[in-house]
Amino acid sequence: MNNLKLEEMTWPEIETALENGYRTVIICAASIEQHGPHLAQLADSAIGEVSAVDLARRLGNALVAPVIRPGLSSHHMPLPGSLTLRPEIFTGLVEDYVTCYKTHGFKNIVLISSHGGNFETLDTIAVDLRSKYADLKIVTGLPLDKLMELLGKMEQEENLPPGTCGGHACDYETSVMLALYPQHVRTDQAKPGYTGRPTREMLNRLYKEGVTTISPTGVIGDPGRASAERGSRYFEMVQAAIHEAVKTALADNS
Repeated sequence: MNNLKLEEMTWPEIETALENGYRTVIICAASIEQHGPHLAQLADSAIGEVSAVDLARRLGNALVAPVIRPGLSSHHMPLPGSLTLRPEIFTGLVEDYVTCYKTHGFKNIVLISSHGGNFETLDTIAVDLRSKYADLKIVTGLPLDKLMELLGKMEQEENLPPGTCGGHACDYETSVMLALYPQHVRTDQAKPGYTGRPTREMLNRLYKEGVTTISPTGVIGDPGRASAERGSRYFEMVQAAIHEAVKTALADNS
């Protein structure tokens, strides 16, 4: 199949795909939020959609749901334009997606996130839905701590200073956006933000008090060296890790 995005398909095309074994649907929870002075607020949603489509191609029998946006971004609300959902609204939205796709005959539900603030709640939703729908296989993608470990590995492999890939509007996200959607990057406005290690104390402060308490620019990392070439390498590394995590989870019979 050339087109794997459900929202761009007709119902007969989706029905045929289901009959041909496309029984896995990938639901990506993203965000609309500030990404520093140099990245458009759609960054997580834009990257998330490409990531979901790429994952569907790697899996081979999957289709992609419309990206959920906005997400859980209360910590970014101090900076203009950011949107956030109440946790109960976000949870209900994900649950309704799953219920709809179950009705249509999908058997495997893959919940992934392109925004750090969604991970914990998405994991909780997955646990709850597994108990509710015993006939569905509901899995999540790469855990947030594994993603952060991977960002650290990227820094080492690219010979970048520690903290360059901090996880938000950093070298990683900015480089990936330069590779995918360069029209949404203002490279001349790129400024560093918090470049220390993402300790538990720092993350707690970020989520409870807001991003500007640790980074006035809204950036966690340093996007000043970002490049499209490095973005392509980053994207491949992360996608390979997501694919491996999802493939393993789907193969697990427990």
